Amino acid sequence: MKKDTMGFKGGFHLLDAYPLSVCNIIDEISSDSTPETFQFPVFGQTIKHVIVNLCPTEPWALPNWVILKHKTIVFFNIIKEIQKTYFSDARFYLAITEKEDRVVEEARNFAGGEDWIRVFSLSAKYPQDDPVILTKIVLGMDVNFGQDTKLFGILILDPQTISTMHEQGIMRKDVNSRYLALSGTGLRENEIIHVELGTSVEKILKNKVREAVPFRVFINGPLRGKEITDFSQKIDWSVNNIVVLEEKNRKALFPMFKADELIFTTNLIGESRRCVYCNFCDDICPVDLEPALYYHSYVRGEKHKARLYNMGKCIECGLCSFICPSKLELQKIIIECKALGKHE
Repeated sequence: MKKDTMGFKGGFHLLDAYPLSVCNIIDEISSDSTPETFQFPVFGQTIKHVIVNLCPTEPWALPNWVILKHKTIVFFNIIKEIQKTYFSDARFYLAITEKEDRVVEEARNFAGGEDWIRVFSLSAKYPQDDPVILTKIVLGMDVNFGQDTKLFGILILDPQTISTMHEQGIMRKDVNSRYLALSGTGLRENEIIHVELGTSVEKILKNKVREAVPFRVFINGPLRGKEITDFSQKIDWSVNNIVVLEEKNRKALFPMFKADELIFTTNLIGESRRCVYCNFCDDICPVDLEPALYYHSYVRGEKHKARLYNMGKCIECGLCSFICPSKLELQKIIIECKALGKHE
């Protein structure tokens, strides 16, 4: 019963486990050079389906209210203008987290009299908003991890991109900045920033990191994003959030007995233990794979054998590594085994 409550089956309710309070004062940060402008997307394929993703599943993701500004109907009318101007032959789908009752209700009222748009109220269980899973839930179609959904006539847009396409493409205003969520245990406070494109991570973090605290920085989150050490890196439109985690090198005593107290750590040493056959990784996998099976094939030196068990379906969400009480680097192992096929 506890597993269902915590969301161990097919995903994890990160928003419930790690609720974040965010400062509601939005900090404006400018670039030290001429800011870049948003590049309006050019589509080489016919777009048949447009999914608007209003279902963030990670606590460090940008909240919907930042873009909607509590004016949901205005945003829906923007979508309607986008549809008429650029995608007149496409069907639209609003994927909205079920926790935002008011937004869901207003969306259904809006879509009730329209035949070009449908509303889906979804659980915010991570990684429900992954393109592979979102496409399956909304359209019933199968796409592989890493495939460009536009090749199938499917376009997935977040609300900030929708808003910017309208502002630049229809209103004819140059857009050279974007909103980012800035959060993590290594910061003084969690906040939303409005930053010009081309601004360095170093400038963004200035005076925001806790003093005398070793930290690590992740672009687009610690699960699906990447760690960076070069803080001169510039912000572009692909950056949605920055997570700064305090570095911790201490060990947890018998973590397998405290699985209900899961926390994000950035431990580099002293955590790896033997597999305890708990099957947490198998239960939590959102695409029904068996990470433990891959692990045991890997440690036996049978990397190619591991690839026989549908490993290509892995969406690299990182939940298997996150949930493992022995801190085994399951995602890293899977990515290594998957890479074998790319060189054959």
